[in-house]
Amino acid sequence: MKKLKQIVSFLGLKKKVEDVEVLDLEIDSRKIKEGSAFLALKGTRTNGLKYMRSAQEAGAAAILYQDKNPPSDEDLEGVTIPVIKIPKDKKIGLLASWFYDNPSNKIGLIGITGTNGKSTITQLIAQWLSFGMDTKCAVLGTLGFGFLPDLQKSSNTTLDAVTLQKTLNQMVHQGAHYAALEVSSIGAVEGRIDGCSFSAAGYTNLTRDHLDYHKTMEKYAEAKLNFLKRVSPKRIVLNVDNEQGIKYSEELHGCVAYSCKSDFFSSTNSLLFNRYVWIKSATYKAHSIVIEVESSYGSGKCEIGLLGGFNVENFACALTVLLNLGFPLDKLLATASKLKPIKGRMECFTAEHKPHIVVDYAHTPDGVEQVLRGVREHHPDGEIWCVLGCGGDRDKGKRPIMAIKASVFADHAVFTSDNPRTEDPKAILDDMQNGVICEAHNYVCIEDREKAIKYAFEHATEKDCIVIAGKGHEDYQIFKDKTIHFSDREVACKLLGVKCD
Repeated sequence: MKKLKQIVSFLGLKKKVEDVEVLDLEIDSRKIKEGSAFLALKGTRTNGLKYMRSAQEAGAAAILYQDKNPPSDEDLEGVTIPVIKIPKDKKIGLLASWFYDNPSNKIGLIGITGTNGKSTITQLIAQWLSFGMDTKCAVLGTLGFGFLPDLQKSSNTTLDAVTLQKTLNQMVHQGAHYAALEVSSIGAVEGRIDGCSFSAAGYTNLTRDHLDYHKTMEKYAEAKLNFLKRVSPKRIVLNVDNEQGIKYSEELHGCVAYSCKSDFFSSTNSLLFNRYVWIKSATYKAHSIVIEVESSYGSGKCEIGLLGGFNVENFACALTVLLNLGFPLDKLLATASKLKPIKGRMECFTAEHKPHIVVDYAHTPDGVEQVLRGVREHHPDGEIWCVLGCGGDRDKGKRPIMAIKASVFADHAVFTSDNPRTEDPKAILDDMQNGVICEAHNYVCIEDREKAIKYAFEHATEKDCIVIAGKGHEDYQIFKDKTIHFSDREVACKLLGVKCD
């Protein structure tokens, strides 16, 4: 809670206003309560200036707008409450952080970035701290925000700047010691993490994604780096098994490295880091992985109930972040068995005498390859099926590449719809087929997603594994004229005859 005069003073203005109390900040006019300040921001779909009168009618104490988005005379018509300009040198995130008493200074905020793995790593960290180390940790990301297992849904991977600061403030008051935050490249570029003070950060990988937004891989990499530069290098954890991680380490001296490559300790990379975590070996069982760790923090072994080589990398990142924050290796390894699979992330569904089904969020070329490689490690005796679609209104260039990955790393591929959005589903399938039409003979196209999943299930044997990729935890499907309820998890459970949690 702040006085309106305090807000004006923070913004560096000399505007005269009444000394009224402002209870909170809102960017959604529908959420305005008596005493709120409405931030009338310009978004991709609409402009908050259109809702100034609605905000006033709902009880707003004041309206704030950005210097680059001034209201017109028509916007101001009938508005009698104070309308205040936010100067161009004042970022919304900094304003929100100040308004909510700088919550990230009162909590250990852990930011995880990278193309793949963010959701799993943040949830592993939250699980490990909350259920293994008796340290309350919140989580914020694609799967929602709050405290496990009860998360509120989020519309973006990284919350908008105002909601993020408000939520962190609530988490502080709810007793959180830490919060694990997914930091998307788009969120970083758009200022959603402005005003955040990070206690630790982790980087996973950089593969093709979001080029519809960033345009080039160089700009995509730069967005990740700009986030990492917000964090003290000694608190940054980098995956050095990929070229970009090595590049980042050359700019961010003093980081901690983690590696899952068998030759890491004999490579020149290992000589670059005083602090490191090396996954010396990973042994794959039907429903778990036995992991041997060697590190500058000590050595040991544990068994985790996760699947796939990429989850070994996710585990390594989470482990290294927590070791870097001072948690002891022996206790972390002793409690690693408490870690559970993440909803819609390499999530396995089984029933006797029926194929295994794995639901995963993989929606990039590298993500598809990694999940299929991972499933193969756990199912060496059966065939692998991949049901895969590509999202509409997104990077079209990755569609044929994803199709190639599915046809190469699975024995059978079924191309189908994901979230077509405003595009024609058939046109998306045509883009996918362009990658394989001259080379592959192990695929079919079935536009209806449920029929595609059923096709794979009816043709697979009990030794086989079906990977349903792309949507993971999502329980909807977006078309041009409607959004329908649809869940890969529910379809999988229905086919297997098991309960869906």
